[in-house]
Amino acid sequence: MADIPPRSDAELLDLAYPCALDAVGDIERRHIEERLAKADPAVQQAFSDTVERMHEVMARVAALDAQAPPPELEARILAALPDDGRADLPSAWQRRMRWVVPVAAAACLVIGGSVIADRIGDAPPGVPGAEQVHRQPDARTLTKPVTGGGTVVVEVSPQQRLAVVAFDGVATPPSGRVYQVWLLPAGTDPKARSAGVLDGLPSAARPFVTAFDPGETLAVSIEPLGGSPAPTTTPITGVPLP
Repeated sequence: MADIPPRSDAELLDLAYPCALDAVGDIERRHIEERLAKADPAVQQAFSDTVERMHEVMARVAALDAQAPPPELEARILAALPDDGRADLPSAWQRRMRWVVPVAAAACLVIGGSVIADRIGDAPPGVPGAEQVHRQPDARTLTKPVTGGGTVVVEVSPQQRLAVVAFDGVATPPSGRVYQVWLLPAGTDPKARSAGVLDGLPSAARPFVTAFDPGETLAVSIEPLGGSPAPTTTPITGVPLP
């Protein structure tokens, strides 16, 4: 007889992830719904919150045209999982591992922490994609030269408080360095906040999208791999935002 995992509230909450990703069959979904209907109200609320959060995650991935996870991300996620007993997981639990890595990768790309801050910037839930920003009636295009050659092109929508960033003719950063985008508030001694570290050069086809506050300046600097908590070099360009 096959091992059957304990049908605990914790397992039920784990199932919120594949449900949110529509990664369960109709029969399994009905079983989950039946279990949920009998669960404690606090468990029901936690399940609902998890599904809603994952929907926000996937919406933000799509809206920001996020790049594919780095090749090493899956290995890093699997390495972070506890080793104790993993080889002895029941077969039903092993099947559910199919969605653990893609869910974790999506969450890493969008939910807080170093990956989102370092990769695509921290945009609010439901951020429109670049094409939607283009269609805003208040959208305008700002350009600034970049030290070393090239131009940064920023299309902004003051109403949406979104900036779509692309490079034109800008060289790749030196080996071991990356471009990092900053938002500097107005003032005599503004404290820069990171909008994100660029894995590649943003282009019209794959721009970098970030939210901003009125009056901020969008700046770009060259930083060590992984980025810095504050600029360590003089920005190579700065674009005042409306």
